[in-house]
Amino acid sequence: MTASAQPVNNSRARKYPSVSAIVVTFNPDLATFETILAAICPQVDRVVIVDNGSKPAVMDRLEQLSARHDCILKALGENLGIATAQNRGIEAVKDYVRGEALDSHFALFLDHDSIPAGNMVQCLLEADSRIRERGERVGGVGPVTLDKRTGTAARFMRERRFWLNREKCPSDVPELPVDFLISSGTLTRLDVLDDVGGMNDGLFIDHVDTEWCLRALARGYRLYAARDALLTHSLGDEVVEVWSGRWREVFVHSPIRDYYASRNALLLLRHVPMSFAWRAFLSVRLVAQIMFFGFFVAPRRQRLKLMGKGLLDGMSGRSGKVN
Repeated sequence: MTASAQPVNNSRARKYPSVSAIVVTFNPDLATFETILAAICPQVDRVVIVDNGSKPAVMDRLEQLSARHDCILKALGENLGIATAQNRGIEAVKDYVRGEALDSHFALFLDHDSIPAGNMVQCLLEADSRIRERGERVGGVGPVTLDKRTGTAARFMRERRFWLNREKCPSDVPELPVDFLISSGTLTRLDVLDDVGGMNDGLFIDHVDTEWCLRALARGYRLYAARDALLTHSLGDEVVEVWSGRWREVFVHSPIRDYYASRNALLLLRHVPMSFAWRAFLSVRLVAQIMFFGFFVAPRRQRLKLMGKGLLDGMSGRSGKVN
């Protein structure tokens, strides 16, 4: 479907609560993306695909896939960044539920390479319901992500007094309180998005989900990981193992992403309210990333140059897409 298409066929929609998936694409692997649609469409009421300027040949195929799976396709025509694309998706979902109570509708964010398990949405909804029954203000609930290259289950960040620890979701705990969720796989209610606000367009990419999580935490919401909800996902272009007290998997992105990671980390540190633990974690990680990617990952000179530019732009307050 195109941007002017009508809502999806109600025959696959559940009565309550309503869930809309927002999937951002940018030149996705089409075979993987078709697998994602086949997995997510039966689990939600509608799927909104927001394309960030894919190549014409890819767009042609996305139009075919969206029509086949009764999805809503919003083509932005150029790469406006993950934050803007997600915000356009949120606007589209709100248009479809206009006039209805926002607290009866959920948005589920997905990347174009994230494959949900067949019961992921159900598990997220059940976790959200259990937590709310305990009187918690739920900002978002996310799945346990499995790296599709290594099979490693992601660790979750939990704030301690002076630092953020990375911890696995225990097998005997159905939902774990955490202090950060990656956007892909996160389920959040529309009234929460209305209160906290959408994504920060100026960040473009990198730390977009970090900034939103910090805002949600500052407004008294809590974030949770649902043990039984699973999502196959991949961060970065490749994974390398690094020893720093224990073997850790480090995700390697393209050099331009080093620019955004450095710049946006500084923007967050300068402008976003956060705890000492968060401030210490982001500061140390920024230095560690500069040292590791700038001196040990090719092309080193280009990475150092872009990270240096990112630091300068972060100090000057520059945001948006870099030319």
